Amino acid sequence: MASNSTLRRLRRLRRDRQAQSESDLTYVIYVSVMLLLIVGVPIIRTAVLGLATPDVLALVAGPAAPAVLAAITGLLFAALVVLGRTRGPALMDPFRSVVVASNHLPRRHTLRRPFLVSASQLVVALAAVALILASALAVAGAATALSVIAFVAATVLIGIFASIAWLLGQSVSTQASQRVAAVLAVVSLGTAVIPGGLVATPWGWIALLYPSSAFVAWPALGALAALVILAAFAIPRLLDSIRGPELTAQAQRWSSAATFSATADLAGAFAEFRSLPTVGRRWRAVQNVPTPVVMFVRDLVGSLRSPERPIVAALSLLVAGFLLASTSSVPATVAWAPALLGGIFAFLALGVWSDGFRHASDTAVGVPLYGFGVVKEFALHATLPAVGVIVFVGSGALAASVAGASLLSAAVAVAFALFVITVRMMNATKGQMPLELLAPIPTAAGDLSGMLIVLWQADALLLISVASIVLASTWLSAPLLLATLPVASTIVLWLASRNIAAAR
Repeated sequence: MASNSTLRRLRRLRRDRQAQSESDLTYVIYVSVMLLLIVGVPIIRTAVLGLATPDVLALVAGPAAPAVLAAITGLLFAALVVLGRTRGPALMDPFRSVVVASNHLPRRHTLRRPFLVSASQLVVALAAVALILASALAVAGAATALSVIAFVAATVLIGIFASIAWLLGQSVSTQASQRVAAVLAVVSLGTAVIPGGLVATPWGWIALLYPSSAFVAWPALGALAALVILAAFAIPRLLDSIRGPELTAQAQRWSSAATFSATADLAGAFAEFRSLPTVGRRWRAVQNVPTPVVMFVRDLVGSLRSPERPIVAALSLLVAGFLLASTSSVPATVAWAPALLGGIFAFLALGVWSDGFRHASDTAVGVPLYGFGVVKEFALHATLPAVGVIVFVGSGALAASVAGASLLSAAVAVAFALFVITVRMMNATKGQMPLELLAPIPTAAGDLSGMLIVLWQADALLLISVASIVLASTWLSAPLLLATLPVASTIVLWLASRNIAAAR
């Protein structure tokens, strides 16, 4: 009782400190409702009608859709366990985190509210996606209303279970979270391809409840509900297991990232979440070998000292290769979707092996450190990402060719990923954002300075997105794409050289 009364007093003091009036809360609710009606409803309607088209329906209502859903759900669980080490569900602002971490109150009480808020947000997001997908199947006549209701209910249960997995990642050590995530990823992929494997896992049960015109697998829904109820009993113990220093470190990290983002410094915001080296401190990164091998080994050792980064990069490149090559095996009207996702995955994954480009860009404005020029240094640092593209993107593209894609499209996927490396070079040479972009640009439509800042920050990602959509265009043949990509790479490298020249 003493703990509850103390907690109530702390919450009352916090509310008095914030001094949020009822009118402010009413305004927030009003803006949220209007945004949902004006922006959200048309987007949801467009998404439902787009999924209900025959070309897309052939994919989402195909026989392989439940297995794909099971694999995606299992990988979501694994990703949330890893995410818990960076941003857990029981997270507050730095002030309250310090108060919670330094008092005697049980964390099952002090951290319960932020956990419930984060879990609710995750459940609502997953339920919205499930409702859109199920509604499209119902509109197309491929699912009954009862199967839609059962699927959305199962998604809510999966969302609750996923939030508990997210909390598990926050309450255990980094090594434990990595092991659990690896096991979840392997099991989810294995049960998705093994006949009868969907019956053995929670993400398989939601796949059995995938909306269709057949009967509803009520036993799977009951088993999922029972499992969620049992897992909920572990929430208090998991909350109590969260360590105070890690709680305050997460809060401070996200607060610093928000400050960097507010000043349009996205590079500084992302740098807050870069994992510190955990292994290989005694590995020799410099050997008595030829210079190209030295650079390759040095960059490789530097990335392996934070093992989770290259592992995630390798898996992302595998997925990117599969998606980029599969554009030739899906209907032309939806080929842009795997191409866009594959290009974005490749760009983000190659950032792990682009530290050498950033180092070369920083040293380009000074005296050469290695006895050779900037061009050679960039070329030497490109060895590691190029090998990663050939090995992992090539493997994913070959897997897509086994699944029905053409070998020529697999070659295009590898060539496009090599083009992404040059975009990474250009992105590394941008330097700091010009202060002129922060100046207001008043127009009749409002201040456009924010748009220019976004364009400057995301120019590389926008370039990759446009190039990915062009990659899926039916009016460009594969041989023409293979001939065009070197030209595009040359233009991008020329832009990178201009950035270096301007920095000098």
